Amino acid sequence: MVRVSGSGKELKRICWLIVAGLLGACTPAAEFIDATGQPISLRHFAGKPLLVNYFAPWCAPCLREMPHLNALAAEGEIAVVAINYDPTTPAELSKLAKQSQIRVPLLIANAKASLPFPRPDALPTSYLLDSEGKLKQTLVGELDQQQIEMLKATASSMSH
Repeated sequence: MVRVSGSGKELKRICWLIVAGLLGACTPAAEFIDATGQPISLRHFAGKPLLVNYFAPWCAPCLREMPHLNALAAEGEIAVVAINYDPTTPAELSKLAKQSQIRVPLLIANAKASLPFPRPDALPTSYLLDSEGKLKQTLVGELDQQQIEMLKATASSMSH
């Protein structure tokens, strides 16, 4: 048996530092910034289906569908977030949420983030992710109540 000089505690501490460093390096950057300026990740929404809606304040259909999204989020079966399509600031998002009575979290996408869906070519576009964050459905165009009901049916079939 070989004796190592120094304490075993020191070696253990170094090993833990290495493990902690590796784990930290594996953690991806947050995909979004919320209206308060805080980083937020898709992992934050894990455990239930998530509807990710791309919108812009100049897009009339986007603003028309917001009450549907507010209601869907309030039901609690599907988490809902809205991503501002254009570059903006958290302060502008906060102001927009108040002006347009948007109650779902408004987010700014991190340009370098790896998302399970593409940046849309048309607005509004919504992506339905399952509880593990995998893309299940893409909806282009304004969501109406019928599409919301279809989304709820799809989401409930994913959770069973």
